[in-house]
Amino acid sequence: MSKRTIKKLIGRGYLEEAIELMLELVEEYGQGSEVENTLYNISGQYYGNESGRRSSTVTADNYNTTRNRINGNLSDILDDNFKEIADGDIPQSYKDLLKGGAPEPPPREEDNEENGGNDAETPTGIVLFLSANPSKTGLLKLKDEHSNIATELQDSSTLKVKSEETLSFSEFSKAIYGHEPKIVHFSGHGDLEAPEVKEAYRVRGIGKPKGQEKAEEEKDEPGIILFDESKRNSHFVKASVLKELFSTAKVDMEIPLEAVIFNACHSEGQAKAVSEVGISVIGTSHSVADTAAIAFSKGFYFGMAEGKGIEKSFKLARVQAMAYGEPKDRFTLYVNGEKQKI
Repeated sequence: MSKRTIKKLIGRGYLEEAIELMLELVEEYGQGSEVENTLYNISGQYYGNESGRRSSTVTADNYNTTRNRINGNLSDILDDNFKEIADGDIPQSYKDLLKGGAPEPPPREEDNEENGGNDAETPTGIVLFLSANPSKTGLLKLKDEHSNIATELQDSSTLKVKSEETLSFSEFSKAIYGHEPKIVHFSGHGDLEAPEVKEAYRVRGIGKPKGQEKAEEEKDEPGIILFDESKRNSHFVKASVLKELFSTAKVDMEIPLEAVIFNACHSEGQAKAVSEVGISVIGTSHSVADTAAIAFSKGFYFGMAEGKGIEKSFKLARVQAMAYGEPKDRFTLYVNGEKQKI
């Protein structure tokens, strides 16, 4: 019976929701990891097509052709590779979605042009993209990530992106206070402990080796790596400092912060700490490949531009990172200090 629920989602054009639901159920009801990999590939095609529509890089005909192909592929996979699904395993939200009929067709640029552009709304929130890639840390494609985020948000009526780069901690703080963002997105390096205490960093000349007692004192606190004030070296900022910074921004400065993304390696501890001040925070449980980090950003801001909210946008983004080899639990979402089980 419940395979028909997914079939209806596909038939009525809820392709995003159908893909999401099939991925949730594939482990129990699908036939093998090959089916899961195929769904990830289809997911990438879907989001690429939607992104192309938003950025006007695909024609209307090609956009519709791709949607029709994805529709057919999903139906075939469901018919051929899924066993019957228990009704209780279909979340009620998907059933409720079908009660509302078909989704609205995507807006066309020409429609807005015919109206003289008067229907466009002024963005009401800022996504502040902050980045740092000091010397003697691995080179990251930060400009590519910023460009992808800007593309995803270029047609958003609620969000616009601003950026600051090569930041010291004082500049990092001033950017948040000055722009008063809704979302802060940090892209760069994170670590489980201050770099000075690691032999690899000693060899490469970042900082001076410290005594064992001091190393033991610092090694359990994660953080992010910014520039020092001279912009010649790196500077490690611990999670406790980040928590205090964001607490000051949200509570004392009354900045309307809703989310922080630490798109950096080993940033789960930072996410947990900062979320305790009442902000939804995304971090990573381990190291992350640059390509996967950029894919995550694209997926997240695609969802935000479509009005999906933080949790659903997180799930969309996580799928994109998985397509680049990251495990499902690589990215984590914390709210009020608690890891969300989604």
